[in-house]
Amino acid sequence: MHLFMTIKTFWLCLLLIVMLPFAAFPQATALVLSGGGAKGMSHIGVLKALEENNIPIDYIIGNSMGAMVGALYASGYSPDQINQFLSNGKLYEFNRGNKKSEYFYFQKYENNPSWITIPFAIDNGLKARLPFNIYNIQDLDYMMMEFYAGAAAAANYNFDSLFVPFRCVATDIDSSELIILKDGDLAKAARASITFPFFVRPIKVNDKLLFDGGMIDNFPVAIAQEEFDPDFVIGSKAVSNYSSPDADDVVSQIQNMLMRKADFTMDTTNGVLIETITGNENVFQFNKVEQYIDSGYAAAIRVMPLLKNRLKRMVEHDDLLKKRSTFNAKKPPVIIGDVTFSGVNKRQVHYFQKSIFISDDTLNSHEFKKKYTRLMANENVRTVYPSLHYNEQTDRYDINFDIAVADPFELMFGGYISSSVVNEAYIKIGLQHLGKTSKHLDLSTYFGTFYNSFLAVAKFEQQGRVPYYVMLDFLISRKNYFRGSRYFYEDQAPAYIVIDENYLDLNIGTPIGLSHVARIGVANINLNTLYYQDNYFKRTDTADRSNFYFINPYIEFERDNLNRKQYASKGSWFYLGFNYYAGEEHTTPGSTASGEMEYRRNLNFFLLSAHYEQYFNFFKPFIFGISADIGYSNKPLLNNYVSSLLIASPYAPITMMQSLFLENYRAYSYGGVGAKAIFDIYKNLELRFEAYYYVPHQKILNEPFQLSKPLSYQYLVGTAQLVYHTPIGPIGIAVNYFDNPGDEWTVLFNIGYLIFNNSRFYK
Repeated sequence: MHLFMTIKTFWLCLLLIVMLPFAAFPQATALVLSGGGAKGMSHIGVLKALEENNIPIDYIIGNSMGAMVGALYASGYSPDQINQFLSNGKLYEFNRGNKKSEYFYFQKYENNPSWITIPFAIDNGLKARLPFNIYNIQDLDYMMMEFYAGAAAAANYNFDSLFVPFRCVATDIDSSELIILKDGDLAKAARASITFPFFVRPIKVNDKLLFDGGMIDNFPVAIAQEEFDPDFVIGSKAVSNYSSPDADDVVSQIQNMLMRKADFTMDTTNGVLIETITGNENVFQFNKVEQYIDSGYAAAIRVMPLLKNRLKRMVEHDDLLKKRSTFNAKKPPVIIGDVTFSGVNKRQVHYFQKSIFISDDTLNSHEFKKKYTRLMANENVRTVYPSLHYNEQTDRYDINFDIAVADPFELMFGGYISSSVVNEAYIKIGLQHLGKTSKHLDLSTYFGTFYNSFLAVAKFEQQGRVPYYVMLDFLISRKNYFRGSRYFYEDQAPAYIVIDENYLDLNIGTPIGLSHVARIGVANINLNTLYYQDNYFKRTDTADRSNFYFINPYIEFERDNLNRKQYASKGSWFYLGFNYYAGEEHTTPGSTASGEMEYRRNLNFFLLSAHYEQYFNFFKPFIFGISADIGYSNKPLLNNYVSSLLIASPYAPITMMQSLFLENYRAYSYGGVGAKAIFDIYKNLELRFEAYYYVPHQKILNEPFQLSKPLSYQYLVGTAQLVYHTPIGPIGIAVNYFDNPGDEWTVLFNIGYLIFNNSRFYK
């Protein structure tokens, strides 16, 4: 009897030991978050509803946007904090197209009408980098690095030791296998999982190039069961499988080619599916983040009675807050320590170290972002990926920048096609070499009906505490206003005018902030002009010729962070310049200038000019812009009316005016103000209304040939334009008004950019 009781007690104790873990931790619950791009933000609403209703989350696993949201939750952030982080609209300003603001203005060359840029290298044969419209998410990369760094350090880079044990999945593009990420750099893991092919640049994790896990498994319930063996699974489904591809929707075609159909079914005996209704739009609708979050919350609330009935264990809210607070207290503050660079050689490391100029000051990650922004904007950088790793010895985070330098060669194509006779083509080839310094050589040409040119630019750049560049420009150009005219006017306005501007310009510049530059230089300018003083000439007549030769020392300050090189709608531009011209005029009269003799004269004058342009987005979809121009000069009247007009400064606030010789908008000293109303109709389609008021200080009069009384003339300019911004350039139709003899109203259809080489004389 005693022996029987002993054996019975033994087996009872053994059973209690086996059952003790299950009694202490009943129904361990795993939360699985699907991918879904912007629609994956619905998971934030799901998390919020689960926490409010005391639903336990013991494990979490996600793919793509589910990985990003899940990693933030596993890092100790509350659903409200995650909502605050990810609903910031500025985070998703990574649209495709030409974004001029991405460039360090100190390094920027003059604007050009390029539509497409093809970088290439020839080290191992010709290797071109095709210009796919990849979303630039480098701001998001930095945010992810910041937000995940402390949690990863507190968990000693083991995802099981996070606030909630975490997993995410990605696809190894080389082997086409699903990769489960369970330790290491948490930011890199989540970033690899959100890498949608052809839209987001992939990164390497453990020397493997990884893409979105949705290529194989967009709803990793099976992975959650393998990794955590939970008693209960809650699945959050943000999207359905993609519908059949649409012939007119490239995104839908790529999705179906690359993404395997996901299995969204769940075993109802030990799981519940939360299915959010997010609509039929594509997965890149980041302007609807708040709507998706609300939809996720509503979907979770709908199944909450079922969840509470199935789950016997709840989590007290105070216990959850205490657990989160305890974990967050373990996070070391993100203070930057050593800075390293990878992906570049030793000489290039020297260049980038100098470019961000690391001082001994203690910087947190937010303050350090200015240096990251400077790297992103550098013209020698194609991409940069930041990562942080906690150093226990220094109690700081060492930061590494993985840099892919720009290709050594680039080829640009572009131009302008319009319903007027002004049509232009543009080609540019660039060569760059990056070592301890940056060296560039660019050759470009315009050819067309109105403008032809050749430009060579050589630039040397030195980084350091005070960065600077030395640039040499050589330009040969011609503007033929006669070929740009469809007809002659029945008055004395000159129609035959040809202006050749050639110069050699040496200038030195230094940055003042990211978007400012100060430069000083000297140019040797040769301005050759051909003209008739009226429209009454024959084929056998010869034109008047006025040649000007100047030495042009100057100093300029410029700030520019406009979002586009033409038809801007965001940012500002400010220019202030002082130019002095010392030289001579040599005029040879033509056959129609009876009684005039060839002559030479010395010319010395200055020009002080300024331009200001600013855009304000008071409320969607309306944008308001203002501009102001002023010029003051002591230029003298020359021997005749047309030559005097030729040295006057043109006022051309709308694009079409750049190709017209308009007497009323040329003066030695002047002022002009403008207002712009821009309506963002749909995505990249804009309706623009612009009006300008121009006052020449003294108008150059023809009959009699003299300067008018000050401020006795004023002129208006107006335009209404419908512009669609494509990835390669704008397409527009415009109705323009300006005071011009015989032709005040014009209608213009255009494709591309009407941009010419910068003039050193016409400022």
